[in-house]
Amino acid sequence: MTSQPNPFAPHWLIRDIVISSHKAAVGPGGLLFVGDSIVEGFYWNRIGSRPLLNAGYSGIWTEALEPRVPLLLQSARPRTAVLLVGTNDAKKDCTESTLDGAAEHFERIVGHFADARVPVVVLTPPPIEQAKRLTGFYSPEAMASFSRRMLQISDGRTASVIDLQGEFADGNGAAREGMTTDGIHLSAHAYRLLHDMLETTIAALAA
Repeated sequence: MTSQPNPFAPHWLIRDIVISSHKAAVGPGGLLFVGDSIVEGFYWNRIGSRPLLNAGYSGIWTEALEPRVPLLLQSARPRTAVLLVGTNDAKKDCTESTLDGAAEHFERIVGHFADARVPVVVLTPPPIEQAKRLTGFYSPEAMASFSRRMLQISDGRTASVIDLQGEFADGNGAAREGMTTDGIHLSAHAYRLLHDMLETTIAALAA
């Protein structure tokens, strides 16, 4: 039972069908990239030599993603995984208590990868770009707070961490100009930066 209403259920059903068909094409031993709409919008199908299974679900939050992860790990049998979730937990007016609950689900997600013995690279949600269409729906303070929790939980328990909160930020903690299309979703430039970060990180893990 999730604690939020779910207007995305029809879309998630479609994504389940698409992901299932892509699993057959990728096969076992690939790279599983799981998370929210920022993941769904990632438009590469390989990272280095690894075929990539995009398991992004637009609108998903940490609690809703948590039960999907063990099913994906069992069916996809990836060699490595990447996780990016939390953007939709940091909506405007969310409380520290809400973030505490989301952090508990995030910790369980990290545990699922450990149980499956699949090394996972954790990405913190990127910062919010100011004065864009979706800026006002999210809380920069909550995004930064949840990202700090993620870094603490991931320390020593994941293969690597890429802190997009820091990598994409300006000097004041907001996203640098041009990093998003609408305040939240990444621009083509930011996606290329993310791709390059992942290539470097995944290559280092394979070395």
